[in-house]
Amino acid sequence: MEEEKMKAIKQLYHEHKIITLILTSPIWLFVLFSVLFTANEIYKSTQEGVVTEVLNKTLPQHGYSDIYYLNQVKADSHFGMGTTYVSSFSTKRTVKKNQALFAKSGKKIDKGDANLPYYKEVTVRRSGMGWKVTISDSIGQEESSYSVK
Repeated sequence: MEEEKMKAIKQLYHEHKIITLILTSPIWLFVLFSVLFTANEIYKSTQEGVVTEVLNKTLPQHGYSDIYYLNQVKADSHFGMGTTYVSSFSTKRTVKKNQALFAKSGKKIDKGDANLPYYKEVTVRRSGMGWKVTISDSIGQEESSYSVK
């Protein structure tokens, strides 16, 4: 009789353990998802710094030695797709175009002014062990692209 009680208690304990595990599993999934999301954000943040260094070193080597101002690199990623890093910069030529445009309207622009109509946009993607850099103008026409290892 004592042995039957012990079996019943063990069975009840295991059933309770399974129910508890099932009830708490969404919490563990949420915690796991949160940890993975945070790790991905940290990775993207460090890669933004790497991409900034790549751009600072390679843009002058590819005909953009007159960079006036390089904006902060931003990571753009979507689930299941690779991350694209996007930035923009001004050259002496685009600054002169902007100054001429604003002079016609009687306004003066400063170095850090945002949302100027003329600029260069740079898109960087992972390509094997290196990076593929694409530069286009402010209306989206591709000007050049190159690879960096």
